[in-house]
Amino acid sequence: MVGAVPVSAWAGLLGYVGGRLVPWREARQVWRGQRAKAVALGVTAAAIVVGNLFEGVLVGPAPAVAKTAWETAWETSHVHVETEDRGDAGLAVRVRGHATLLRLPELMDALDALPHDPAVRLESVGLRPVDHTCAAALEGWAAAGGQALVASSRMTS
Repeated sequence: MVGAVPVSAWAGLLGYVGGRLVPWREARQVWRGQRAKAVALGVTAAAIVVGNLFEGVLVGPAPAVAKTAWETAWETSHVHVETEDRGDAGLAVRVRGHATLLRLPELMDALDALPHDPAVRLESVGLRPVDHTCAAALEGWAAAGGQALVASSRMTS
């Protein structure tokens, strides 16, 4: 029975079902906020359509890997902790740089050297990118000391 249906009909059905699986509203938001991910998804889809599923899965992550390699090799991958004494308002701590798993020990050592006082305000506005592990560590450090954590919209990636 399956052999009686033309291959082009199966291809059309597969294309239709695949198109319906893509959440287009969310795809627009990803394009606006995280273009590298959107490009990787587009390259994956194009490679699957032009080649086959196996080739698409192999070729698709290439833009994401290239972007990560570029950022690792050419951009500074340091994390800086700056403090500002605000008198009665307490101590403001700004964390800037790349908060990745490789920088987590350096970041936590710098934060652990600070006083654990509720008057300490931790600001992570200058972090880019922040991986899940570093975000959880920052939130845990702030919660353990009763400090306020002020995060930018880029904190969760």
